[in-house]
Amino acid sequence: MSEGRQEVIYLEVDGLRRRYVLYRPHAVVTSGQLAPLVIMLDGRGGTPWTAMKITRWNDTADRHGFVVVYPEATRVDPKGPLHFLTNPQMWNAGAGGSDTERPEVDDLTFLRSMVDHVVLHARIDRTRIYLTGFSNGAAMTYRFALAFPETLAAIAPVAGHLRQYDQVLAAPVPMLALFGRLDPLSPYEGGPVDLPWGVREVRPPAPASVHAWAALNGHDPAEGRITTEPGLSRLAYGEPGARDEVVFITIDDLGHVWPGGHRLLPEPLVGPTSDRLDANAAIWTFFQRHQR
Repeated sequence: MSEGRQEVIYLEVDGLRRRYVLYRPHAVVTSGQLAPLVIMLDGRGGTPWTAMKITRWNDTADRHGFVVVYPEATRVDPKGPLHFLTNPQMWNAGAGGSDTERPEVDDLTFLRSMVDHVVLHARIDRTRIYLTGFSNGAAMTYRFALAFPETLAAIAPVAGHLRQYDQVLAAPVPMLALFGRLDPLSPYEGGPVDLPWGVREVRPPAPASVHAWAALNGHDPAEGRITTEPGLSRLAYGEPGARDEVVFITIDDLGHVWPGGHRLLPEPLVGPTSDRLDANAAIWTFFQRHQR
């Protein structure tokens, strides 16, 4: 059970009152030293509090001494009550996904403003700011990294896709991506899928985003190194700790669920959970290798 300091903080961005939840472990609060920052973006229908529950990032932060922030997305109908199916919160992650039915909201400016605010409020080491996200939050992770690569030491999208294939990355951004092979909402091999909010969408193959990010970091997508172990496969580019490092881990028995985390939605909808890989441990190990 995490025992640090948790705050809900509000910001005015583009005329909207936005908020994020900041978690600081007790040891970080009392030390007064600059700490790393992990930003966690939940998926469609999620909130900062569901993100905390499915990932347990607060507990990982307690063990390793970093700050976690959970920004909140906006609802399709800002005036209506939050509902996972009919009025979900979601990130404006760009064209190419069903969440583009949402009103235009500048989430890039919100997240960039939030980063600056957190750095001043919580004594953050600007050279160790990391961004991770799940599903729609993973797509937003890609979009933010493309727009502001100079702010991030590394990213870790989980169960989501890059949508802006025609972009240029101004500076390399190391990435660890995770995906479940049994994901029913975003089929690993790609193809059409009927989503629970009543739309059909064609999803790309899971490795496509990784190949594209490897190319943006200067690699030949065909030259990745593949290693396997029971139930897992890894595709890697670059050397560990290098600015162009890109790693993709496939979990064979995982659905559309945070690896090693808590499943909030029913298994017939999102597929099976799996403890084969602890996403937090894998992501934090990767993040620790990288400092901007």
